[in-house]
Amino acid sequence: LLRAMLIPSYYKTTIPSTNTTSVDTTILNLSHISALFLIVLITHRPEAAEEAEKEFSDISPTTALCLLLIYTCLVAVFSELLVGSIDGFTASANISKSFVGIILLPIVGNAVEHVTAVRVAYKNNMELAMGVAVGSATQISLMVVPVAVIAGWIMDQPMTLAFNGFEAMTYLFSILIVYVVVSDGSSNWLEGSVLLTIYGLIGLALLEIGD
Repeated sequence: LLRAMLIPSYYKTTIPSTNTTSVDTTILNLSHISALFLIVLITHRPEAAEEAEKEFSDISPTTALCLLLIYTCLVAVFSELLVGSIDGFTASANISKSFVGIILLPIVGNAVEHVTAVRVAYKNNMELAMGVAVGSATQISLMVVPVAVIAGWIMDQPMTLAFNGFEAMTYLFSILIVYVVVSDGSSNWLEGSVLLTIYGLIGLALLEIGD
């Protein structure tokens, strides 16, 4: 999965850009293939796992569908307002769009999940807390981003997975660091402080690098 996400970035940084149009087209095609590959892997689940996770709800399918449509429309409206205000905010605050997109928006957008993770961690349920935190990041990187690439393809709005060098390295090392933290099945205050420190350093680097 990691390789599929980073293949367009690797191609962009290693292939000489003698023909910019050709390189951009290849990167776009690689991004589409990688996005489709990720979506297929994420959505294909064993039937046994799906049966085990089935839950019964008290509301009817029609009611659930209506609620889903209403909430989807509300999220779309508020997202459009939020995205439309980014240009003015970054200009007035003199900060980069990269900092807003990578640091500020995830904090605001996942505020409920952050509060939930902190509350369950306070109750010494670290397994659930780590599951909420890591699950949210996995959902964004392996599902939402590929879907956005495919949606851009359908709407003829080019969007690629070709991250710049700093973004690609940040993505790679973040995965490695989280793996080291969760692999032993235990956690402590030092590991938490390390993660917070790295997060702060990434934010400072984005402020310095800019767009």
